[in-house]
Amino acid sequence: MLLNAKKPAEALTIIEKGLAKYPNNAKLKEAQTTAYLQSGNTDKFVSGLKEQLAKNPNDATNWYNLGVMQAKTPATVNDALESFKKAIELKPDFADAHQNLVYTTIGDDATIVGQINALRKDKPDEASKLIDERRERFNKALPYAEGWYKAAPKSLDAVTALKEIYIVTKNMDKVKEMKAKEAELTAAGAK
Repeated sequence: MLLNAKKPAEALTIIEKGLAKYPNNAKLKEAQTTAYLQSGNTDKFVSGLKEQLAKNPNDATNWYNLGVMQAKTPATVNDALESFKKAIELKPDFADAHQNLVYTTIGDDATIVGQINALRKDKPDEASKLIDERRERFNKALPYAEGWYKAAPKSLDAVTALKEIYIVTKNMDKVKEMKAKEAELTAAGAK
């Protein structure tokens, strides 16, 4: 109840007393991890996720949550990709894991596009190199985006992301197909 009331510090006090008495209680461990997240203690949250995954490596949600946390730090982006892949392996229709796999693979595209535009005039070779690297990232993200679309065919976000990837990878037939699907979903009021 304290977690639902967004009182993680009070919840942790009770949870830790419970864990002292029942150190292997999975529900208490899960509640502890949630309390760490709510309180902003991301290091303990990640440690808790890893501990839970060591005990139950088939928990797709924990793999996904671990990936989300790893994706926030450049040094652990590759670990995040693996965590998202593991979540999808365990739960193939896990649309959020597919989505995060796509965006983590692409990276901070707005910043890259800004750098490309800044370099185009004065340093075209450097801009071309960034364009090639960007296209390579989008090519890597393509199968993940197709998996996302397969897992969530009525998701406007999935269709739009796939369309954008097809634009960057210059697959114009698929761009037309996704534009038509995007229009269909928009007309149907999809989100």
